[in-house]
Formats: sequence, C-alpha cells, structure tokens
Amino acid sequence: MSSLKPIKKENLSIRVYHEIRDALINGQYEPGERLIIGELAREMGVSITPVREAIFRLVSEQGLEIQAATAVYVPYVNSEKYWEIQQIRFHLEGMGAAEAAKKITKKELESLTELQKEFVAHTATDPKRASYLNRKFHFAILEASRMPVLINTVQALWIITGPILKTFHVKTAGLDYSDGQHRHEAVLAALRQHDSEAATRAIQDDLQWGGKIMFDWLVEREQEQAAPAAHYQ
Repeated sequence: MSSLKPIKKENLSIRVYHEIRDALINGQYEPGERLIIGELAREMGVSITPVREAIFRLVSEQGLEIQAATAVYVPYVNSEKYWEIQQIRFHLEGMGAAEAAKKITKKELESLTELQKEFVAHTATDPKRASYLNRKFHFAILEASRMPVLINTVQALWIITGPILKTFHVKTAGLDYSDGQHRHEAVLAALRQHDSEAATRAIQDDLQWGGKIMFDWLVEREQEQAAPAAHYQ
C-alpha cells in the first residue's frame, strides 16, 4: 500500500480522485493490487463517500477495475492494450513536443535539463524514483505545449499504464546513462533549438524504444502464463 496525503476541507471527491490518480500515474500501486476503500479513506482522513466516488471515476477511466461487486483492483495491462495505448501516445506526445518546441521558455528548459540529470542519476540505483522522474519529464514537455485538452488525454493514458511503466523501470534497473546517450537528450537538444520536427522525432524515438522493451516483456510474460494452462488442458 502506498502512502497517500491527508485530504482537507472542500471538494473532497475531486481531491481524493487526484490523489489516487497521481498514485496510479506514478506507479505507486502494483498491477493486480487490491485497493480497500475503507483503508484509503482512513489513510486520507476522509469518509468513505468521496473515496467511493473517486474510485468509480477511475473505474470509468480504466485506471481501476471492480471485481466481484465490491473488490477494487489495479488492472493488469496486457500486450494488446499496451500496444494500443503506445500508438496513441506516439502521436499525441509527438504533437505535444512539436508545440512545446515553439513555446517552451528558458526557465522550463532549465527545469527539464535538471529533471533529466536527476533521472539519469537514479536509473542505476533507484528505479522507482527514476520512473517518477521519467513521468515528470514527459509531463513537463506536455505542459510546455500549452494544450490542455491534449494534456488531459495523455494523462488519462498514463493512469492506465503508470503501474506497468514503473515495472519497466524496475526491470531495467542498472542501466547507466551517465555518458549522455539516453534518448531524452535528443529531446532536450531539439527543444533548445525550437525545432518542432526534431522534437517530434526525438520523443517518438524515446516512446518506441521504451515501448518495444515493455511490449516484448508483456508478450513473454503472457506466454509464460499461458504455458502451464495449456499443459493441464
């Protein structure tokens, strides 16, 4: 169970929703993990009602699923669904990067550069932190695009894939990018030049690289899970 922040005062269901949503995006929950509404309510210091409302909203967004009437789980994302989400992200985040290249400020570029340095520093030693920083990097580019509809759409996709993306960073722990070869460096270079086409290519290259590793891992896991079932048929 992750550590969630206490919720105070008005608009409780909205604030509870954002708290749980962000926990999903950041990979604080594992695929298949069960969430207990009463425990969440106690952890955040609220009644059951706003938690239940937030849960239902996240279920409608496919970030959570309900089994057996009242059991709430973080869903597993299979290879087919992951591939579909990656294709959508490929186009939308490419568009966002193109707009960000036109609009990004010097301060935002400096912040992105620092994020990347911290990300690289944690890839080999702290995969959970690296996963969080990777998400922040991608979201910072989207924020620089000044396209709120696009941002909300992509965030909805990250709600679904956040848990599995953290698994990816755990799986690839130990990779050393201290030589500056991580694909985020090409994204930063394009943004510094305000080159929309290069920014699009760079972020899409990053998505394709990481997406293929995760897709192959999901396919391998599904094949391993299917093998015992086939053996007993």
